[in-house]
Amino acid sequence: MIQMMVADFKADFSSVLAQVQMGEQFQILFGRTKKPVAVLSPLKSEAAKKRVLGTYEGKASFSEHDDGKISLEEFLGINEGE
Repeated sequence: MIQMMVADFKADFSSVLAQVQMGEQFQILFGRTKKPVAVLSPLKSEAAKKRVLGTYEGKASFSEHDDGKISLEEFLGINEGE
């Protein structure tokens, strides 16, 4: 993690953001005591997260339609053709 004073952060804001996009983290320091006041880090992609089924992992599965809708038969696990 790179430490940076507020004045330097303000002066190099665009450069800092470019480095954050590449995965770097910055700790922003303030005042004569150089007290840490903030951390700037890249956002984690929500799409990268994989949902775990917990104790049912490998025993159950989950899927949904693109529109998120499900029929009552699908919900109850009833096959319409039987």
